[in-house]
Amino acid sequence: MNAERHCVMFAPVLKSEGWISIDLQQADILRALAATRPDLPVVVLQPEERISHLPLGRQFVREVLYPLMIVRTGRALRRRGLRPLLHVADHSYGHLCRWWRPCVVNCNDLTHFVRPEVSGPSLWLWRRRVRTMRHARRILTISDHLAGEVREHLQADPDRVSGLAGGIDTEVFKPSDCGTAASLVPGAGRLRPGDKLVVNIGSNVPRKNLPTVLRAIAILRSQGKPVRLLKAGPPLHGSEHAPLLRELGIEDAVDDLGILEPRQVAALCHIAHVLSFASLYEGFGRPTLEAQACGLPCVLADSSCMREIGGDAVLYHAPQDAHELASKLDSALFNEAVRAGLIRRGFANVRRFSWTGYAAGLRQVYQDVMRKPEPGLVRTGEFTQRREHRPATGY
Repeated sequence: MNAERHCVMFAPVLKSEGWISIDLQQADILRALAATRPDLPVVVLQPEERISHLPLGRQFVREVLYPLMIVRTGRALRRRGLRPLLHVADHSYGHLCRWWRPCVVNCNDLTHFVRPEVSGPSLWLWRRRVRTMRHARRILTISDHLAGEVREHLQADPDRVSGLAGGIDTEVFKPSDCGTAASLVPGAGRLRPGDKLVVNIGSNVPRKNLPTVLRAIAILRSQGKPVRLLKAGPPLHGSEHAPLLRELGIEDAVDDLGILEPRQVAALCHIAHVLSFASLYEGFGRPTLEAQACGLPCVLADSSCMREIGGDAVLYHAPQDAHELASKLDSALFNEAVRAGLIRRGFANVRRFSWTGYAAGLRQVYQDVMRKPEPGLVRTGEFTQRREHRPATGY
């Protein structure tokens, strides 16, 4: 990619969305590009969000102001003699792909195609925005499993869909001293030395399959095992899961830690004994790699992309089988040979993923996209439009 002629307009999601995992991913992508290709100009677009708190304010920023910013910024860059490429950071903003060519877009999941958690107009609008990704020259998926879903649900041209997995922040997620880590974890002082700590990281949405995790904890405790569940993310107490906590009799065995910063998540992985990630659907499953990088054994649901990411360094269970999950947690907690194998293979598995490798793959995508003209398109100033092929007439 010719740094004197080309540049990238990077379009992140709005900060007001509050999507923590996507915010972290965007920051990782930009850091990786800056470290591996500092001569490539990258313009990060930041629409004004002052009205986002108003009714329909965020939608207006996303659907109207953001596209206008893309067009104006791209036009200004062209006046400076540069050829801008638009990189849309998340599939939920796929509608932006209509506003600049060439364009690449990251697809992080297809949750509301595979396991819809919204309905009515919200579902229709989300799917409409995501389907517009088909206007992009390249759709980058964070797993090969997700690439297959994009081809299936969006009927995207297979040649335009590429699996390109990212990594984790290995400066944060790495082996550390448990005593030091405990000072960063809220409520660590309440934990007893004999407790075996199962950690779950993420939201409480249905696809996270938390009832299966709670039932597995109840099964282990009924067997006299001193296990506790540490929940990072929205609380379970006082949520829709509270009745199940009472029914299972494990209210006192669940500690809500709240939303944690990355260093606190790493500290949690250091003091815990096993990660339970029973999600029914993920586009990638970042907590798996973060836990493995800290030396924490993982037990995952055998669903979606989990085997692709976890490899042979994980114990898998049938997604909604609480008894099998309890059995696998028991092995990961109390069988020292199993624990040692999971930790050793986990460190090896993490090395398959890196932001340096992602940046190298992304640079190649940029080169390919900028090198090839858009089929069937003609360039008109700052826009690119489809040429209509009309049959010849006698006039």
